[in-house]
Amino acid sequence: MSSADLIASLLRAEIAWVKEAGFPRWLGFYNGEKCELKMNDFPAEPLYTLIWKGESLDFDDTPQKWSIPRD
Repeated sequence: MSSADLIASLLRAEIAWVKEAGFPRWLGFYNGEKCELKMNDFPAEPLYTLIWKGESLDFDDTPQKWSIPRD
């Protein structure tokens, strides 16, 4: 499986994100490894960037299986 396929697999996983205080960023864990979700300068950029294992993926809609606190 390619690294692009691996990071895309996070979009199908259940992840409970924790908001990082003072930043438009959340931290979570997938298969025991830390991943990061950051909010970008929307609409000039995609809404979110997912970062995991040195790879990144831009997207606009969060998966239903994710739990993301908004405050």
